[in-house]
Amino acid sequence: MNIKVKEEGFTLLESLLVLSLASILLIAVFTALPPVYGNTAVHQAAGQLKNDILLAQQTAMSSHQRTKILFHKKEYQLVTDKTVIERPYPTGVSIELLTLKDRLEFNEKGHPNTGGKIRVKGHAAYDITVYLGSGRVNVERK
Repeated sequence: MNIKVKEEGFTLLESLLVLSLASILLIAVFTALPPVYGNTAVHQAAGQLKNDILLAQQTAMSSHQRTKILFHKKEYQLVTDKTVIERPYPTGVSIELLTLKDRLEFNEKGHPNTGGKIRVKGHAAYDITVYLGSGRVNVERK
């Protein structure tokens, strides 16, 4: 009587080859994640600043009073008649005032007192431009 034993499975060499390829792929993925996270943080900070500028403008028009945004080294503040909203900069993100002064004020009609450019920097950079007169805000990646 002949009994045939059928052996199925992977050899040690095949298992090591698959594990080494999987580890190389995981290393490639995890080295690419920190820059992606840094770019997302800068993108969100630029979006938040744009929304806060538009909020200050809308608040000035709806309440018929001046509002302002004050820029400091580690935060900026949205100041209305009774409210102060403080926004600290996220870790690794800085805001440079290129042509805008340390404050941006909106009059009762929603027009800014000055126009200018702000740069939000981190792993990437975004330029936020506030146009004098219309008060439009433009965000552009650099």
